[in-house]
Amino acid sequence: MRILLSNDDGIAAPGLAALRQAVADLGEVTVVAPAGPQSAAGHSITLTHPLTVRRLRVAHVQAAFDGLSVDGRPADCVRLAIRNLLPSPPDLVLSGINAGANVGVNVFYSGTVAAAAEAAMFGIPAVAFSAALHDNQPLTPEQFAAVAAHCRRVLNQLLARGLAPGDLINVNIPPLTGQPHSRDTVVLPAVRVVPPSRGAGVSPALCDPLGKPEENIVPVSSPAVRVVPQSTSGVDDEYVLIPNPANPDQDQDTDWDQHMDQDPHTKRYRLGDTYAHRPDPTDTDVTQLAAGYITITPLHTDMTNHGRLNEMRQWMRDER
Repeated sequence: MRILLSNDDGIAAPGLAALRQAVADLGEVTVVAPAGPQSAAGHSITLTHPLTVRRLRVAHVQAAFDGLSVDGRPADCVRLAIRNLLPSPPDLVLSGINAGANVGVNVFYSGTVAAAAEAAMFGIPAVAFSAALHDNQPLTPEQFAAVAAHCRRVLNQLLARGLAPGDLINVNIPPLTGQPHSRDTVVLPAVRVVPPSRGAGVSPALCDPLGKPEENIVPVSSPAVRVVPQSTSGVDDEYVLIPNPANPDQDQDTDWDQHMDQDPHTKRYRLGDTYAHRPDPTDTDVTQLAAGYITITPLHTDMTNHGRLNEMRQWMRDER
């Protein structure tokens, strides 16, 4: 199996290294990732300058690996890899592991999801992996390794049932500390890899369990898994007025003229630290991740509102 691995935190991110280590035995893994962090890049691509590609040796606590860095967006990385950098299209694209959850409307801003979505637009099955943070604290390489074990468990389940061409799956792992829905061990079935037919997705036949189960036991707690829809409840956030650089201790709520920079008609804002998903009355990726579950959400790149399509077509007929 040929696997393309990308992310939005950059090629040196520990989450990418952990995911690569977790899936290295599945086949030929190629890393093509942004040269630096691209969080919240969404599905943007680079139009204003050439994309520079560099082959790098990336150090990692478990195992160093070779990869290609691209000074562009996550979608650039996947698109360029498929179009030019790989000798043939991959069978599967994985994106992550992102440092921070990508649920609810954040899916639209996420470079991690966009990298996977770019692959889906080529008809290649893709899975995006993200890890929720506990108290917004960064994960250590060891913690990323534990998260990666859960990513592999979910990936095994997806592969065992088969991924169709263009499948786009969004997976979020909850914080692993104080996990309310846990088990003592995770059994990761081994995977037999054989060449698939082109354009056939990833067949269950590629993923027959083999070997002794006790050889694949990972001693980590195992959150339960929920397959849920994406929340569309939105978020509550705020933009903060940046004080005058000449007096950074100024009250941020004072009048316009006290915040004047060189140009008296200019104000500067930044997105504040207050950020929360709005209450959602149904079981969604937001609510179930907050409850401590691993969430799996199938997405698609077709943004057509099919429920409104026929209705609006009728509008046009009525006006003739």
